[in-house]
Amino acid sequence: MAKLYLEKLKCVTTEGWSGFDERRLVVQDRGTVWNGRVLGDRMFTVKYDCDFTGTIAVCLGEASASGGDGRLGQQWITDTPRERSLRFRAEGAEYRLLYAVE
Repeated sequence: MAKLYLEKLKCVTTEGWSGFDERRLVVQDRGTVWNGRVLGDRMFTVKYDCDFTGTIAVCLGEASASGGDGRLGQQWITDTPRERSLRFRAEGAEYRLLYAVE
């Protein structure tokens, strides 16, 4: 069994004309683990960890999406120990999620 640590979310660019987006991180079978209002070119602390085996999906989406999924993307993390980042890009927005697996 591996342990996943979601550490920080870096907002490279927002899609909103107002300069901020409302985002949420969803982890497979665990639901929303972080949400917040993010500004461009800023780093946000996530601080979430969980145990998993094999692979686990992480989605970044719109915090206000109710009917549709509002996803910017879904990435899969394997249980191979490492420190890495995931990149999410859609509709002019770009984000990087820093994580570690032990």
